[in-house]
Amino acid sequence: MVKAALKNPHAVIVLALAILVIGLTAIVKLPTDILPTFKTPAVQIVTFYPGMPAEVMEKDIMTRLERWTGQSNGIARQEAKAMIGVCVVKDFFREDIDPNTAMSQVTSLAMSDLFYLPPGTIPPMVMPFDPTATIPLCLISVSSPQFDETKLYDVAYFDLRNRLQSITGVIAPAVYGGRLRRILAYVDPLKAQARNLSPLDVINAVRDFNVMIPTGDAKFGALDYQINANGMVPAVAQLNDLPLRVGNGPPTFIRDVAKVEDSHQIQTNIVRVQGKRQVYVPIYRQPGANTIAVVEGIKAQLKPILERIKGINLDVVMDQSVYVRQTIRNLVQEAGLGFLLAAAMVFIFLGSARPTGIVLVALPLAVLGSLIELGTEPREAALVGASEVMRPLTIVTITISVVFFPIVFMGGIGKFLFMPLAMAVIFAIWTSRLLASTFVPVCAAKFFTGTTKTNLPSPQSSPSGGRGEREAPREGLSDWFERVRARYTRALDRVLQLRRPVLLATAALFILSMSIFKLIGTELFPQTDAGQFTVKVRATTGLRVEKTEDLVAQVEKAIASVVPEKERKMVISNIGVLLDWPAAYTPNSGPQDTFILVQLAPHHGRSTFSYVDELRKKLPQQFPGIEFSFDTGGMLSAALNGGLPSPINVQVEGNKLEVAHEIAEKIKRYAETLPGAVDVRIQQRLDAPQINIDVDRVKAAQVGLTQEEVVKNIVTALNSSINFAPSFWIDEKNGNHYFIGAQYRENDIQSINTILDIPVTGKDQPTPVALRTVAKFSRGTAYSTIARKCPKATPSRCAARCKRCTNHLSRSASDFSSRSSSFIWL
Repeated sequence: MVKAALKNPHAVIVLALAILVIGLTAIVKLPTDILPTFKTPAVQIVTFYPGMPAEVMEKDIMTRLERWTGQSNGIARQEAKAMIGVCVVKDFFREDIDPNTAMSQVTSLAMSDLFYLPPGTIPPMVMPFDPTATIPLCLISVSSPQFDETKLYDVAYFDLRNRLQSITGVIAPAVYGGRLRRILAYVDPLKAQARNLSPLDVINAVRDFNVMIPTGDAKFGALDYQINANGMVPAVAQLNDLPLRVGNGPPTFIRDVAKVEDSHQIQTNIVRVQGKRQVYVPIYRQPGANTIAVVEGIKAQLKPILERIKGINLDVVMDQSVYVRQTIRNLVQEAGLGFLLAAAMVFIFLGSARPTGIVLVALPLAVLGSLIELGTEPREAALVGASEVMRPLTIVTITISVVFFPIVFMGGIGKFLFMPLAMAVIFAIWTSRLLASTFVPVCAAKFFTGTTKTNLPSPQSSPSGGRGEREAPREGLSDWFERVRARYTRALDRVLQLRRPVLLATAALFILSMSIFKLIGTELFPQTDAGQFTVKVRATTGLRVEKTEDLVAQVEKAIASVVPEKERKMVISNIGVLLDWPAAYTPNSGPQDTFILVQLAPHHGRSTFSYVDELRKKLPQQFPGIEFSFDTGGMLSAALNGGLPSPINVQVEGNKLEVAHEIAEKIKRYAETLPGAVDVRIQQRLDAPQINIDVDRVKAAQVGLTQEEVVKNIVTALNSSINFAPSFWIDEKNGNHYFIGAQYRENDIQSINTILDIPVTGKDQPTPVALRTVAKFSRGTAYSTIARKCPKATPSRCAARCKRCTNHLSRSASDFSSRSSSFIWL
C-alpha cells in the first residue's frame, strides 16, 4: 500500500481531501448532545377518563390496553401507571423492530380497543417515548403583569405551544400551571332546592338551548342560500337567560338558580416561578435532534412570537444546553490538550518542527525524521520508514479493534452508551492506519528535502561540530534526553542487582492493592456537577393542592436559607398534576406531590452535592412527616436510569396490593440501613382519603331514579358535568372553543353534609330528592397511583445513591433479595 501511495500521490491527496470534506459535513450535521440517540423503539399510550378512581382506571382501562397493545410484534416489556382519571402504558420493543412499525402497530391496536373501553373514555393518545430524554431541554416560562393564570394558560396552550411545534426538533407536548378556561354555571344549592331543581337540570337546559348543529342550505329560485340559525349564544352572559323550566306560573331561568361565568376548571396543578404563580411549557427534543440547535432555534423564535402576543413575557429557563455546551467545551479542551502534549513529546524526541507537524497526523514520521537526518532520499525514506512500522501498526490496530469488538454483543443501556464509542474508536484507528500507509509517506516524500549523508557525531566531539546554528535547539534537547536516559540506566542497573527485594516489594504492593479493590467504585459514568438539582416533596396523601402550595412556599424559603441568592439563579415548583397531557410527563401522582427545580448560578462557589447534603439533613428536621428526595444528576442521570426516578429500584409483585405494600415496607426499612442509601421511599401509596357512596338501588327506583341519574347529579355538583356531558361555546374573538358545564362553587362544598343534601332529579322524578334518602356514606382509603411492569400490580421502592457507588449499593441490597423470593431486583 505504501508503494502504491508513493506511485499515485494525487489519488492519495484526493482521498485525504474527500475524508476532510465528508468529515466536516458530518460534523455540521452531527447532533450535539452528551449521549447518543436512543434507537430502541418505545411507545406510550395516554388515556383519560376524568374523575375515575385509580383502581378502576387500572382494572377497566389500563389492563385492557396492556393486553391489546401487548399483541404487537417484537414487544419486549411493558410498564404502566394509573392515577385518578388517567393511565399511561409504555410499550418497549426489541432493538431490531423499526420505530415506525412499532408506532403504527400500537396505534392500531389501541384504537381497536376503544370499543371495549368504558363508555365516555377519551380516545387513547399514542406517541413515541424516549426513556433517555425524560428531562426537558429547557422550560419557557409565561408571565404577565396584567393577565391572570387562566389567560396565561390560554396563551401558552393555543398560541405559544403551536408556534413552538414548527421549530425543527422541538416537542412541546404540555402546559404546566395555570387554570383551564371553562364556561361554568355555578349552581346555588339553596336557590336550586327552593325551586325544586337540581344541578343536572341546569346542564340539561344548557345542552338543549345552546347547540352546535349545522343547519345546511336551502334553494330558492336561482340561488342556494346557506342557513345559519342562532343555535349557539354569542356571549357568555346570555347563557344566564336560557329558560330552565316553563309551566304554570312565570318561567324559571338559569340566572334564578345559578350564575354562568367565564371561569376555569377546578385547579389541580400550580406552578411557582421565583415564588410567583406562572405557567411554563417544557421543551423536549425529537430523537436525533441537535440539543444546542433546538434551544437556539427556540430563542430565535421568541422575539417574533412576542410581537404577535402582546402583554406576555417569555423567558427560557432551566436551559440544559448550557450543561451540554460545557461538556462539549471540556471535551474540545481535553482533545486540544492531548494534541499539544503529543506535539511537545514528538518535538522533544525529534527536535525539529517540520517532522513534528507531520507526526501529528501519524506517529510513523518519528522514524522518517531519523532516516532523513542520515541523508536518505525523501522518497526512499518514506518507503523504508513506513514499511518498518506497518506491521506493528497493523497489529496495534487489530488489537484495539478486538478489545472493543465484544461491545457488539452487549444489550440494554451498555450497548446504548458504548456502541457508538466503540464504532468511533475502531473507525478512527483504521482511518489512522490508512493515512499512515498513504497520506503520511506522500507528505514525507513531498515536503522533506534530502541532506548530504554524514556520519553521526561521536560523543567526544564538540557539541556544535558539523552542525549549523539551526541545529542548536535539537542539540540542547538531545543532551537533555541523553542525561535523562543515563540516569534511568543507572537506576535500572541498581534495581537489577536487587532482584529479590524488588520482586517481593512488588508482590506486597500488589496484594495491598487487591485489599482495597472492593472500595473502588463502579459506575457507568462518574458523578458530574450539573449545576442544578431537584427536590421532590411528598405531603400527606390527599392534601389539597392549595395547602400543598402553602407547604411548598415554606420549603422554598428553607432552600433559600441554604442556597444564597448570589448562588441561586432560578427556583421553579410544580405542585400537583393536571390530569391531561401533563400527566404523561410529570413524576407527581396527586395534589400532595411537588418537584422543585433549583438552578444554581453559572459560577457557584459550592458544589451541587454540598448543597443537597445540607438540605437532606435540614429539610426533614424542619418539616417532620414530609418526605423529601433529591436528584442531582440532570439529563445524564435521567438517561442512565432509563426514565426511572432512581438508579436502584425494587419491584414487588403480587395480586393483592396491600400484601405487596407490606413487603415493600420491610424492604424500605432494610434499605435504609444500607451504607450509602438515601432517599429511600415507596412510590405508591394506599392511604388516599376516600368517601364511599353506597346508593340503594331499590330505594332509588322506588322514587323514580336510576343509578345513572344519581351518579350524574353527584358528579355535576362536585366536579362539573363536563366529565360526562360536555357542551361547547366558541369565543368569537380568538376562535377557540371551550367547554360549558354546571357545578357548585368550590367554596360552597364545606363538609360531607353538602354532599348529603345534593338534590337528585331524573326523567321520572322531576321533584328533587336529597341524596341522603337513597344512599349511605362511609369513609375509607384508596390508591393514589398504581404502577406495574408485569401483569401484576407492583408497589415499588426506589433508592437513590449517595457517597457510595451504585454497584456497591446494589450488591448490598442484592444480598437481602437473595434471601427472599417475594420481589424482583431491577
